[in-house]
Amino acid sequence: MSEERLKYSSEEFRLMYESTEKVTDRRLQTNRWNYTICIAVLVAIAGILKYSVGNLPFFYLGLSAVIVLSGMAILFCFLWIGQIRDFKSLNNAKFEIINQMAPNVEFDPEHPGSITSFCSFEKEWKKLEEMRALQVAGKTNIIALKSTNIEYFIPKAFITIFAAIILVVTIFILPSRTDYSISPSEKQTKTHAQTQQSKK
Repeated sequence: MSEERLKYSSEEFRLMYESTEKVTDRRLQTNRWNYTICIAVLVAIAGILKYSVGNLPFFYLGLSAVIVLSGMAILFCFLWIGQIRDFKSLNNAKFEIINQMAPNVEFDPEHPGSITSFCSFEKEWKKLEEMRALQVAGKTNIIALKSTNIEYFIPKAFITIFAAIILVVTIFILPSRTDYSISPSEKQTKTHAQTQQSKK
């Protein structure tokens, strides 16, 4: 029997579609969870910076914690991007299988051939192609809606923010550690000594 004459169960088709929807829901839920984690890390970094700058004994410890947290957050964001890519690949594969099944689904076993599929997903995809609403997402081979790049933009934006924090801490804050380690009276004495020396 040729593959074209095979008939597939409508129940199996329904389960396949429901599993595809669940993958989409899981992806959106994962995005919300990852976004919350990144925001929480930013709040923690802000709190550590404020505390360490105001408490000199914990200055180096606090800044070290900020650098470590930012580095771990960057790795987490790369993992987030990988999760998005994997979920989208899984969805694409499932919809491709659904499109292949649709023409041969037997919707009414008691009256074979009386009900046929409109192949709505395939027609919808072709309509989107005609409207030029699709594009390759990022560097992957996944074809999706143009708005899908926004989904990749959010973790990439967090990567930029955490990288900027590391640069600011290492380039601007750490080199100025001497300003934090000298008390105001010592600074005044040092300035006075420099003034007296310049007069000589």
